[in-house]
Amino acid sequence: MLQLSRRETKETCIDVVLETEGSGRIDVETEIELLDMILTSLGKGAHFDLRIKARGDSVTGDHHTIEDTGITLGKAIAQAIKSGIGSSTVPSSTALAVAAVRFGETGYRGEFSFKSQSSGGMTLENFGHFLRALAYNGGFTLVISAEGGDDMSKIEAMSTALGRAIRRAWKDSEK
Repeated sequence: MLQLSRRETKETCIDVVLETEGSGRIDVETEIELLDMILTSLGKGAHFDLRIKARGDSVTGDHHTIEDTGITLGKAIAQAIKSGIGSSTVPSSTALAVAAVRFGETGYRGEFSFKSQSSGGMTLENFGHFLRALAYNGGFTLVISAEGGDDMSKIEAMSTALGRAIRRAWKDSEK
């Protein structure tokens, strides 16, 4: 099912095309290297086709682009998935992440920490803002955690686990 979502503010312009019945083709360009990796891992984990173009006001920092991308992607997901429950556990290097989602009610709990302040052009505290915006605008509860490994291993594992959990919830809703 093809879903389109767009958000345009003073600070950002975000376009999302989501195909839940895709083959895992990803085309992401956000001007933030780490956010591109997060979205690519999430899309591949979900095995959805995902195209995202995001432009932000880099003078004000990365917060608006990251949060608005979460809002816009969340809205596209909410159009495609109304109910369902899914979870996934994913290792990456020595990190282990767990993600669980339940569509139809919103909430967010994240249990993870990072050693660095930033990486790949992204302030790492904004990862949690992205996840919260995604969950609330996607119409689902998200519980996510990671332990062990370095910052990048945790982020990659959480992004992939989240994609897989969303995929499983989508499959669950199709039953």
